[in-house]
Amino acid sequence: MPPHAIPDIAAASDEADLPPPPPPASFDAEAAAEAARAAAGALVLERPAPRPASTLIRSRDELAPGVNLDTMVPAPLTLDLVSLERAGMVVGRKARTRISEEFRVSVGQILRSVRGSYTPGRGAGNLVMITSARPGEGKSFTSLNLAGSIAQHTQREVLLVDVDAKQNALSDQLGIGDRPGLIDLALTPSLRVEDTIVRTVIPNLSFLPVGVRRVDSLEGGAEGTVARPITALIERLGRRYANHIVILDAPPCLSTSDPSTIAPLVGQVVMVVEAERTQRAEVLAALDLIKACPTITLMLNKIRVTTSYTFGAYHYFGSYS
Repeated sequence: MPPHAIPDIAAASDEADLPPPPPPASFDAEAAAEAARAAAGALVLERPAPRPASTLIRSRDELAPGVNLDTMVPAPLTLDLVSLERAGMVVGRKARTRISEEFRVSVGQILRSVRGSYTPGRGAGNLVMITSARPGEGKSFTSLNLAGSIAQHTQREVLLVDVDAKQNALSDQLGIGDRPGLIDLALTPSLRVEDTIVRTVIPNLSFLPVGVRRVDSLEGGAEGTVARPITALIERLGRRYANHIVILDAPPCLSTSDPSTIAPLVGQVVMVVEAERTQRAEVLAALDLIKACPTITLMLNKIRVTTSYTFGAYHYFGSYS
């Protein structure tokens, strides 16, 4: 919230009631400061410079005395539609568009491969991982909109989990990159999962941030790699939210080892491929890394529409909702 404006008291006063100003005199700054200190009789505290949002907590000694990082839980928060749309959601409103219709079709195909609720063992039916071969193909955009579309058009609860610890991750785009989340759950066994879940204004849709990216949360200092044991944590989420569809926004396959580690645990992988940019060899290499998953779906993104035979071509959206 921007600071409150300080009113201009001099301008707001009635000049007719004020005595005429005294004649100008020489001003002694040191004498004036000494007089002010003597009259106030109090210390003036300087506000320390704010820490940048991207600064990592490198040591627990940096915390204020008496603050326990393991038990610190922020106030409840609900993500509004503005925050969701700022992060890239295009399916949050009721109005139908070409892209929202395309996501609804994709949701139908994905849900046909979702095998009910959580099942013990490998390939849990309620876990869906979204990944890509390389960065920048739109996997986080796809994760957010698939989760929003499933939550709006089905009766299933959806939990979207940010597993990508890169800079400017989906959690950062939503404005909650500094809240406890996945990394904190991995590092702090006493932290409860429900204390890290963030609700949204979209019914049935919740979000689990990636967490506070402290230095000790990165494996070997590798940026974008979530701390171990990630497999146990993913299985824990699948069991804890057995009746939810848990969507994992994972890093690109050719950037970190996380997708290949998670692949055996999930029931389905959606591989986002950028049209006219990602090479065939890159897609094949990425698919080879996640082949342990029983079901893999390819989703072409950023395709250039060159035909009129597509959603919205007949300007029909305005006649129904």
